[in-house]
Amino acid sequence: MVHKKASLFLAITWTTLITFLSLVNVGSLGNTIKIPYKDKMVHFVFYFLFYVLWFSFFKLKTTANKIKYTILFAAIGYGILMEVLQAIMANHRSSDFVDVVANSVGAFCGLFAVTYFLSNKKDN
Repeated sequence: MVHKKASLFLAITWTTLITFLSLVNVGSLGNTIKIPYKDKMVHFVFYFLFYVLWFSFFKLKTTANKIKYTILFAAIGYGILMEVLQAIMANHRSSDFVDVVANSVGAFCGLFAVTYFLSNKKDN
């Protein structure tokens, strides 16, 4: 029971962090380190972890195969929603199709990582 509660807490906290960082003006946070495509890498990591954390919660409640693609579509949909909300609500931010791609690739990689991990776990 504790693991389920902790897993849900982590997933909700991560989703809240994504929402906050997507919609609130964070100023020059992270601008001191110059890395090419850093913003896209951050989007990738956000949605990779989004997928993994929500999967780890829902796999405790249902079979893994039933939920894998639902979480994938939820992650992609949430990433699109955040970009739309940036265009509508956040006058200091702008939506970017490439961010949607980075979000989606992160979610797909989360699916592949979870699938690989589960298949290797069954083999051992």
